[in-house]
Amino acid sequence: MILNVRPESVVTDLNEILVDCRLCPRLVEWRELVAAEKRKSFRDETYWGRPVPYFGDPEADRLILGLAPAAHGANRTGRMFTGDR
Repeated sequence: MILNVRPESVVTDLNEILVDCRLCPRLVEWRELVAAEKRKSFRDETYWGRPVPYFGDPEADRLILGLAPAAHGANRTGRMFTGDR
């Protein structure tokens, strides 16, 4: 059986599930604490404070997966690999 699935729809569906994930209680607690306390230089910004969704070409041959918590980068901006020092 061949499934005709568009990569864009898979990414969209996955992102909708991902941004609401709370499966790791320690990580949830940490990211929400960082988003609430904020770094002084970003105190007036609204932090994303949730899992960061995928962005890019859904048909790409490679995927870069960031595992390190991005306290004042992605946790603040909602986009991977942005904002941290």
